[in-house]
Amino acid sequence: MKWIVFVCIAVLAAFAVDPAHAQFVSERAIDSTNTAEIEEQKMVLRVLDSSSRREVRADVVVKGLNPRKPVVFRDIEDTTIVFKNYRLYTVSVVKKGYMYYARKFWPDESIQHIENIELKPLRVGLKTSVEDITFLGDQTEIYHKSLPALEELLQFLKTNENVKIMIIGHANGPESEKKSPSVYKKGSEKRAEAVRDYLIQRGIQADRLATRGAGNTQMIYPDPKTEWETQSNRRIEIEIIGL
Repeated sequence: MKWIVFVCIAVLAAFAVDPAHAQFVSERAIDSTNTAEIEEQKMVLRVLDSSSRREVRADVVVKGLNPRKPVVFRDIEDTTIVFKNYRLYTVSVVKKGYMYYARKFWPDESIQHIENIELKPLRVGLKTSVEDITFLGDQTEIYHKSLPALEELLQFLKTNENVKIMIIGHANGPESEKKSPSVYKKGSEKRAEAVRDYLIQRGIQADRLATRGAGNTQMIYPDPKTEWETQSNRRIEIEIIGL
């Protein structure tokens, strides 16, 4: 009976986390017939300059270690932490001179998971997803659990004061929903505008922020089967348009 209880707890914990929406890591299938052999693993975080491949120092934020709040590792090049292998994690970094970084993932089921955080030097045309900015269903109002990610985006713009960005909204719109493309485009535009307004209200100059709605034309999962895939289609990206 003990192994059955353990598996049930693991399954519940995996599905209790908020749906992810943009790092494009496939949802992990959970086999309830097997007991995980490794409950605690070690995660090695390494911060690298993507061009030189050299280690750089940065503050690394890890969401998922503490279910109540993000954990910040200050000024590290690499560090090793112990974690639970059935949780969903987001690792993010804001560093002057580099593109905002965020990656959402389930760790591999091994004794040690190596997470290379590859920071890209700033240049016009760079694009990335801002993890954990989510919207409820077809709504355009930002979900309150998105605040930590919005604050990271705000920090990125304040740290790199010359950067101008395009905020790109995306919508989930498979053929089964049978709505016109204009509906999805309008909704995605309003989501991008909601992020822009948040940043302006907190001191970012409006001329540094442009918005665009991609509608449902760039869905990661054209025929989403799970809530994870649906939320992945509803995402916010940023693209550097000026330095």
